[in-house]
Amino acid sequence: MNLKRPALWAVIFTICGIYFRLGISKEICLAFFVLVVYIVTCYVKNRQIKGACCLFIILILSFFVAGKSGGDKFPSLDGVSLSNSMGVIRETGITTTGKQKLFISLESSFSEGRQKEIGIYAIYAGESNFKIGDVIHISGQLMPLKGKSVPGGFDEKLYLQTKGIQYKIYPHVLEKIGETKGIAVSLQRQKEKVFDIFDTVLPQKESGIVKAMVTGEKDAIDDEVRDLYIKAGINHILCVSGLHVSLFALFLHLFMERCLKQSKRVAALITLICCIAFLCFTGFSPSSVRAVVMIVISLLGVILFRKGDWLNNLSIAGIIILFIQPLYLWNAGFQLSFITAFGIWVGLQIIPKDKSKLVKLKQSVILSVYASLFSYPIVAYHFFSISLVGVFVNILILPLCGLLLFFSFFTAMAGLFFPPLAAISAGGIYAILKFYEVVCATAVSIPNSYMLVGAPSILSMALFYLVLIMCSFYGKKYCNYKGILCVMICLGVSVFGNRLFFHKNTIAFLDVGQGDATVISTYDGKAVVVDGGGWFHVDIGKNTGVNVVQPYLEYLGIKELEGVFLTHFDGDHMLGVLELCQNVPVKALYLGDYPYSNLEYWGALKEILEKGDIMLYTLNEADSTTWGNYGKFDCLLPLDHVKYVGNDDNQGSLVLKYEYGGTKALLTGDATVESEQVMLLKEADVTAQILKLGHHGSKYSSSEDFLKVVSPEISIISCGNGNIYGHPNEETLQRLDHQNSAVYRTDLQGTILAKLSPKGGYQIETVAERETVYERVKKTMEKWRI
Repeated sequence: MNLKRPALWAVIFTICGIYFRLGISKEICLAFFVLVVYIVTCYVKNRQIKGACCLFIILILSFFVAGKSGGDKFPSLDGVSLSNSMGVIRETGITTTGKQKLFISLESSFSEGRQKEIGIYAIYAGESNFKIGDVIHISGQLMPLKGKSVPGGFDEKLYLQTKGIQYKIYPHVLEKIGETKGIAVSLQRQKEKVFDIFDTVLPQKESGIVKAMVTGEKDAIDDEVRDLYIKAGINHILCVSGLHVSLFALFLHLFMERCLKQSKRVAALITLICCIAFLCFTGFSPSSVRAVVMIVISLLGVILFRKGDWLNNLSIAGIIILFIQPLYLWNAGFQLSFITAFGIWVGLQIIPKDKSKLVKLKQSVILSVYASLFSYPIVAYHFFSISLVGVFVNILILPLCGLLLFFSFFTAMAGLFFPPLAAISAGGIYAILKFYEVVCATAVSIPNSYMLVGAPSILSMALFYLVLIMCSFYGKKYCNYKGILCVMICLGVSVFGNRLFFHKNTIAFLDVGQGDATVISTYDGKAVVVDGGGWFHVDIGKNTGVNVVQPYLEYLGIKELEGVFLTHFDGDHMLGVLELCQNVPVKALYLGDYPYSNLEYWGALKEILEKGDIMLYTLNEADSTTWGNYGKFDCLLPLDHVKYVGNDDNQGSLVLKYEYGGTKALLTGDATVESEQVMLLKEADVTAQILKLGHHGSKYSSSEDFLKVVSPEISIISCGNGNIYGHPNEETLQRLDHQNSAVYRTDLQGTILAKLSPKGGYQIETVAERETVYERVKKTMEKWRI
């Protein structure tokens, strides 16, 4: 082992140091630890002590840098109310609901008299329009950022922390009191001028695309265009990516060298300066920073008469970005940018070096294939779907990307000095974008061009990359057919192990806030849903079905639901079901056999069922079914031919018991104490190891007598954080404590996963309440000291 590419080993140790501090998986930490020990041992054996010491120092530095970025810097401000606090707006945008989002720098005074700047994410629903550089007074209560609480859901905390944000606020007072001056404000003013030019010379849809390409402004992108480009595998066009920065540098360098007849060193120096300026203008996205760092290093090599190395330059870019913001290690854009660039490097090592046109076409195809193959696992991990036509679409659209970028820059410059010329050049932009649209629409129309595959495991991804690299370098050390076969077998077991051998089913009690939503998924990709949650005063299409349940199903790779059980028609159980029946293929909907035709939402549900050709079935206590090899469902309530009394349909709530491998789970919907008494009087078999408490832990459910008979080992409470109903009630928690039942709550621990074994037994996991490995080790050591 030598230091031919020292930055490569340095970035590996940087990643290890960051994960040792912030990582959650002990398995990954162990793998990184073994890797670190192995590399250091190799250096020591080769008597490269200085190299080993340098890598160890990088490991320690990255560990401490990660600790500063991931820690809670202002824990004392949780819940603090701001009153006319002064701040400066440093970034703006629009939320999916049309509200203005503002990233604010706020000066905070601490008890010891020190002033610290904190970042606040404000969602403003008022009519005033704020801009970057505005000085404002803000009032409202600071809220902690919410981490990912549902597998497949959005990690708000991670996203905002990478932007230097520590708190969130819904301001009830927000007023502008002045403006600041500076580079950021000047750049924003120039951006606004460019926006006006594009809006003037192009239709709205095309203008939104060009704004994203040239300035990084994504809020104006049409939703249909975004969806089309994603499915066609060219969504990298809709941002300032490494491709755009590279083309910008290439055009500028050729212009300086060939048109202005400058020397290579002068052209490289001017291009270097302009690339940095372009980066400042468009914003510091991970992919554009990666590209600029690599370009700057290459240009410095030209200036200093040094030959660069692609992989070394890529590693240096990674080190710089990760030391500036270690949390980017978990950023999808960062991962995709670097893994795709690495894939292109691998492709470059195997393609023929001939310069004939036919060989160049072959090279383009090979590089496109490698870029796609290396990006597929990351894309699937973050977005759960992959575009199988993306390889071919990119071959068609990338040759025109440079021309599109040229027309876009020319239009922006011409619009500032001679607007008629901008209108002419905009015709080239429009023609190319229409060609893109036709190509994408044609590609997407091919069956199975865009496949839902679910999120692969980290182990599967690592083995996939190992197989890909070994196949690419076949014939070299450790890359013979036996080694490749062994890794492929391991890959197959990691991907299909549960389907072929373990046969574990999962019950997911999703965190939908103040509501209920449960997904029961099988080892071979089938699923049923019991309730879909629901947020009151939120439109259909933006509710829990679309924002919580459906992303979880996509995370699992589930394309169709075997059935949806609706316990009753309360909005916090029902609204998500309406969205699921609209957006996900559903074979059947199951309702309790009680009067529902006059209830709210029945009309809307009936219309959706008719449009989707979804079968409707009613259930009562006499119904029971075996779900193939996946378990058994028993309906315990409502009673046969017995209707609930009064207007409280909670008394008619569907009560289901699911059994698999000897483990029973009782799902009680919003069943009341009266409903529980009826089941006990009927001597229904309500015993279960896992109980989903009725009515979110209300004191009017889960009576002492009922809990004694159920005798749950695990009790699940689905409720919203700080809900106005006071759920779960303290009396209910005391009754559970008397039964020695372990309590899990979605408001505190996020989604709760119960993994059931076919041989008996189960395992409980929580999503939101997962500490880092470092914190767990630290607590263990503190206990030992005591």
